[in-house]
Amino acid sequence: MPRFFFHIRDGATLIEDPDGSELPDLAAAREEAAQGARFILAEKMKAGEVLDGQRFEITSAEGIVLALLLFKDLVKLR
Repeated sequence: MPRFFFHIRDGATLIEDPDGSELPDLAAAREEAAQGARFILAEKMKAGEVLDGQRFEITSAEGIVLALLLFKDLVKLR
């Protein structure tokens, strides 16, 4: 099973995922990232922090960026 890494980019800051997760495919990695982003967004909202600009950079074990997931794209406004 492939290993995916979920690095968080917040402006110029990059928080690297040192361990990654074994998942069946990129679709599963995107779903994992979406769940993580929703959790982080909820915590940031509770703390009154800014919710703009953060994203997951999903990479392969070789360091190739496979997908980007903007946290703000997960917020549904009514």
